[in-house]
Amino acid sequence: MIDIWFGVFLCFLLAPVSVAEAVRADQIVLVILRGVTGPPVSELRREITRQFDGSSPVIPSIHVVPGDLYVKGAWTLLPLFPKLVEFHPNATWLVILQETTRINWAELVDLTQRFDPDKEWFIGCELFDKEPTIVHHFAFHHDPSAFKYPLGETGILLSWPAVKRVHSRIARQQLPRDFSIDAQHELAVYLMEGVNMTRSSALCLRPGPGCATWIQPFEPCGTRVDADDLFFAVKTWSKFHTDRVPIVQRTWARQVHQLVFFSDVADERIPTISLGVPNTESGHCSKTMAIIDHLHERMASIEPSLRWYVIADDDSIIGVRKLREFLTCHDPSQPLLIGQRYGYASGHNYGYDYITGGGGMVLSRAALQLIAANCRCPAPDTPDDMWLGACSESLGISIVHFSGFHQARPDDYPMELLHTQFVISFHKHWMHDPVQVYETWFADEDDFSISSPVDGDDGCSVMDPSQHCQVKQQPAELFQSTSIERLPDEL
Repeated sequence: MIDIWFGVFLCFLLAPVSVAEAVRADQIVLVILRGVTGPPVSELRREITRQFDGSSPVIPSIHVVPGDLYVKGAWTLLPLFPKLVEFHPNATWLVILQETTRINWAELVDLTQRFDPDKEWFIGCELFDKEPTIVHHFAFHHDPSAFKYPLGETGILLSWPAVKRVHSRIARQQLPRDFSIDAQHELAVYLMEGVNMTRSSALCLRPGPGCATWIQPFEPCGTRVDADDLFFAVKTWSKFHTDRVPIVQRTWARQVHQLVFFSDVADERIPTISLGVPNTESGHCSKTMAIIDHLHERMASIEPSLRWYVIADDDSIIGVRKLREFLTCHDPSQPLLIGQRYGYASGHNYGYDYITGGGGMVLSRAALQLIAANCRCPAPDTPDDMWLGACSESLGISIVHFSGFHQARPDDYPMELLHTQFVISFHKHWMHDPVQVYETWFADEDDFSISSPVDGDDGCSVMDPSQHCQVKQQPAELFQSTSIERLPDEL
């Protein structure tokens, strides 16, 4: 499993070159950001220390976070800096890695020796936005491609003067108290007034000659999770029954064994289940909690074997088979809330992380039970994903991030980034063709063509929006409840 989680490294430490004394191994600080369900701390440390032979007098300082060092909101990067400056006042370089980053220590040392460590350096594998994107709050809208930021999975290097610059600003202004979405972009913005990112070809997407780092692609941990172990709940409302819902039915819903559309009204044409909750323009907390109540109260007895629950929007675009492969690395008996993680004031005691709803929220059976029993909405239009995150953290439910889930459209991310990911989902139908997105990213994996007839209805063309093609769904009567009582929408 070590090879799966942290790869096979290429070389042992080479003999020092003429300027090696300027960068000693113990002056380099490595921080490995580990997911909450990631490999053991000992494995991550061992895969670096094994690159040193017995004659090496020193090794770098290695921190696995969380693990041997805990920093609240560490994934947002900025909260790390005060701790690191305190622990390592005489360091020369900081190298931030993900658990998927692989390194060649000799090449990494060689890379640091190309730069004067007494100057401010911020080094990464270059990314840029081709158009203004909601993911980055439409920053640099006049020319988004001019702003460069690093691909975090290939590693980020900062000289210690640059580290001290960040620390000094945090000391003056405190940590940000707003949203965290893309930590690498946000770090680049934080540094831009004094230090622009320098591109290095030694930080690679794939292993090769001269590569100091590269990315280990995701690999499933076992046989694909059975389709009968997943239940999909799709949030919709009557306004979108004739445009968004048919797209779901014609694309990813065809790979789902158990799916129900939950809406504000019952619509037998689809069919939908009325939640008895009025639609709100935003937030949708009451709607989502009503869905969770239905799943908990009804499905637990009707389908006791269910292990995973997916709550998606009616404009989510999902690769179902890829999701089933991804879930092989997770235990549904553990309380897990999985998807694309955002944060609100994550570095502060009152802050929290949450899973964004548009890319799909995956709940383990254990998490569903805890949330249904303990989480009530402060108001009907409270943001549902944020509230679920805050409540889940208070219950000890792990917020599990995976880069393959996406809250936005493919066009909102650099293509170079997407091609490094095991893509599971996208979100939004506007300003692009969602059927084409599905065809491009997921149809091959799901092993069928959009243009083929829907199962069980040979005369129904999925490419004709005027035809209401049906997919296999759970009968509505399974979810209609006269005995379940809605709890008040309050904490």
